[in-house]
Amino acid sequence: MRLLIAVLLITPTLIPVTAAASVPPPAPDRAAQVRAAAAPATKRLAVVMIQNGSTAERQTQLADTAYARDLFLGGTNSLASWTDAVTQGQLRFTAAGDGVYLAPPNAALAAGAGDTSKCYSEEARVTAQDHLAGLGVAWDSVAVLFDIGACGWAGLGQVPGRVTWFPPRPSLAAVVHEVGHNHGYPHETRRDCPGSIVSSCKANGYSGNSPMGSGGAGRGYSSPELLHSGWLAADRHRDVAGSGTYTLTPLHAPASAGGLRAVEVKASRTLHYLVELRARGAVDSAVDKPGVRVYAVPVSGNTRDYRNAYMINPTRSGSPLLVPVGTVLTDQVNKLTITVRAASASSARVEVSPLGGRPSPSPSVSVTPSASPLPSAAPLASFSATPEAAAVSTPAVAAAPPPAEAPEVSLLSTTQQVSGVLIGGAMVALVAGAGFWLLGVRNSGRRRPRRRHAR
Repeated sequence: MRLLIAVLLITPTLIPVTAAASVPPPAPDRAAQVRAAAAPATKRLAVVMIQNGSTAERQTQLADTAYARDLFLGGTNSLASWTDAVTQGQLRFTAAGDGVYLAPPNAALAAGAGDTSKCYSEEARVTAQDHLAGLGVAWDSVAVLFDIGACGWAGLGQVPGRVTWFPPRPSLAAVVHEVGHNHGYPHETRRDCPGSIVSSCKANGYSGNSPMGSGGAGRGYSSPELLHSGWLAADRHRDVAGSGTYTLTPLHAPASAGGLRAVEVKASRTLHYLVELRARGAVDSAVDKPGVRVYAVPVSGNTRDYRNAYMINPTRSGSPLLVPVGTVLTDQVNKLTITVRAASASSARVEVSPLGGRPSPSPSVSVTPSASPLPSAAPLASFSATPEAAAVSTPAVAAAPPPAEAPEVSLLSTTQQVSGVLIGGAMVALVAGAGFWLLGVRNSGRRRPRRRHAR
């Protein structure tokens, strides 16, 4: 009886512990809100050229392994050299085995030859991966080149993922764009803001400031994309929660140049502004005019949603997509302004002020800014609200991301847990009642003490 009582008393206490384990942990501190800098990584890349060309030209292109090797793994003007420069060595691509492979189409892909009603990208992926598996090639990323038939795109990439697809003769711009999807980036959009009033912004196409925004391979990834991947060092990215003047170095200047590359302004619990300077250089070779770019970053809870940031464009259509010197971006809702005081190919000076405050005298139009000390940035609080402005979604030519992992589930279902508590509680009550009954029976046979009465 004692053993049974002990088990019954312990059992109800086990079930609530199981249920309590599903309670989310406390919100992380501020350090967890900015994605940690990524450790340098090397990815093994395999390029598989499937021999399914439907014309003589495509057959020739799909047999040109030299072109594919130079494009993906060459020392210059390749995916490998571009990625090394843009990430400043944080990510490198190397050949998986030989690097480039010729593969025959599998039966499903061959059967689709000439079919104009379907895109056979999945059959091409299976062909490529099965071919590599048969050769025993270990890889981290695979590019599949094949006669795309009715697919109708210049490239395709998983978001995020490890697979990209291309027609027989892709360009470097298409390659770095689709590999960007593998990194988790969607298409980068912009919003035009008449009068530099950010509350009046309207979606209007791509940013033109990144390969993901139709900027081509002559522009590196933007600051929100670099932060999403952890490729912008902590000492080159500063959080700002108050007024100040900040000097920026071009985002893709050489590492030896040092300097601050991005300033992130806290506008509210649900919105930040990310400010960067872009100028012509080895990475940004297509940037024809140096200037400041500003992005709106949605914030939800403890997450800064860099991947869905969108660029703010105060200029008229046809003008360079930047914030010109002298422009004052005004956020009337959150009572702040961002003013570009100066910008050149080597640096820019940006001032953050409260709306209605007393900023510096009229903006300087000089392209040679004077040096300004960088004020210390106040720490940010944790965030918990829903973003005020979700990024405009432009459908990416990209495969759907793999399904998220299912959350851990208790071995006991909710019904079982509740039933266990009720049954366990009932058993405890039953045993306790039986104990009191036995105690009452035992005491009933005792003689009651005689009462004494005072006389």
